[in-house]
Amino acid sequence: MKINPRNFTTRRLYKLLPHFSKMLLPMQSDYQIQKLSRWIYANCSGRFALVKQTQSKNENDVQINIVIGFEEPSDLTLFVLSGMAQIA
Repeated sequence: MKINPRNFTTRRLYKLLPHFSKMLLPMQSDYQIQKLSRWIYANCSGRFALVKQTQSKNENDVQINIVIGFEEPSDLTLFVLSGMAQIA
């Protein structure tokens, strides 16, 4: 097992910082956020943020999405190439 020394500090943030590389994913459930978080802790090395975002197209249509942001752009590349973005 490979130990990541960055895990001894808080890696998950609850707000997106302006310098993060971001991606928008459709929201399905809270379990999905937990699954993504566990995968990121196991496979990525930098800080990240998972934030729920709501968008309204009109009065009756509200869409909830997950905005995922990575401090290191290479972590976003790994996330997309692994297929986790398509599973989510």
